[in-house]
Amino acid sequence: MSESHDRPQDARPWDPAGTQPKHDPDALLPDTLEPVLPPDAEVVESDAIDEDGGDLLPERRPGAGAPAVAVAKKSSSYAPRFQFVTGALVAVGLAALVGIAVLIIAPSTKTPEPPWSPWKPTAGGTAGAAQIAEHVAPEYKESGQQLVKIDANDMSFQGIPLTVALQTAPEQGGRIQIHNEKGVLYQLCGLTSTCAIDQGKPSEERFLLLRRAALELALYSFRYLKDVKQVVVLTPPAKGELPTVALYFQRNEVRDELDRPLTSSLAPHTPSVENVTGSPDTPLVKHVAHGQYLFTLNGQGFNNGGLLVLKPYSPAAAKELQKELKARQAASGG
Repeated sequence: MSESHDRPQDARPWDPAGTQPKHDPDALLPDTLEPVLPPDAEVVESDAIDEDGGDLLPERRPGAGAPAVAVAKKSSSYAPRFQFVTGALVAVGLAALVGIAVLIIAPSTKTPEPPWSPWKPTAGGTAGAAQIAEHVAPEYKESGQQLVKIDANDMSFQGIPLTVALQTAPEQGGRIQIHNEKGVLYQLCGLTSTCAIDQGKPSEERFLLLRRAALELALYSFRYLKDVKQVVVLTPPAKGELPTVALYFQRNEVRDELDRPLTSSLAPHTPSVENVTGSPDTPLVKHVAHGQYLFTLNGQGFNNGGLLVLKPYSPAAAKELQKELKARQAASGG
C-alpha cells in the first residue's frame, strides 16, 4: 500500500517535488475573516482528482475583498480662495524669475553718456598738449585771419624745470604760494620776433578772445592730460613791447566745467574779435579767466630749477616791468 493512503483525509496532497508550502495557508488568516468575493468573481469548479481521490487543484481560497474606497472629506468653503491665492503667488514668482532672467541675459539698454567734447587728443604729456594747441589755435580769428600760433610745453623753459611762485594781491595778504604740481605751459604768439600780433590793433575785445582761448586750453589739459594740476598761458604783448602778461589756472577752480560737457561751458562756435562780446560764454570767461599776472623767469629756483614768478597785474607795475626787461635786453646786446 502506498504511503499516501495512510495520510489523514484533511492533510495536504502528497507533494514529492516539494512545491507546496510547508504550512497551512488557512492558519495565516484571522479566525473571524469572512470570505468576500467580488461581484464579478468567477468560481471555477474542477472534477479532476488524482488516482487516490485527492484534488489535483490547489485548495480554494476565499477571494480577496475589493479595497475599501476612502470616503472623500467634505471640502471647505474656503478652498477656492486658497487655491486662487496659491496660484497668484506662483504666477508672481514665475514673473519675477522671468524678469531676473531678462535682466541677466538681455543686453543693457542704458544710454551711454555723451563724450565731454567732440574732439580729444590721442596722446598724453607734452605731445598731448601740442595736439591741444594745434586744435585750438586755428579757431581764434580777427577779420577772418588766425590771431596767434600756440606753443606748448611742460612746466619748463629751455629744458630747465620751473616751479610756479604765485604772489597774491595785497588785499589777499600778498603771500607767496609755491606750486610744484605737474603743469603745462602754453604761449600765444603772434608772427613777430617778440610774439606781438602783427595785424589789427590791441583792444579789450581782442584780449577777451585771447582769454577765452586760454580757458579752452586749460579745460582740455585738465580733462585729458593725466595729473595736470596747473596751466600757465603767456599772452602776446603789444607791438614794440616784450611778453609780460600771463593767465593762471588751477584744476580746482574749474571743477564744475570739467564735470559737464565742454559745449555747456563754451559755445560750440568760437566767436571772433568782432562778435566776442555777444557770445553766450563771455560771462564765464570773464569770471574764470580773471587771473591776470605779470610773469618773470628767475634762475634761482628749487632743485637747480627755475622759478616762474607770477605777480598781480597793474598798469603801473606793467610799465615798470617793461622798462626793466628792455634794460636787461640792451645790456645783453639783444
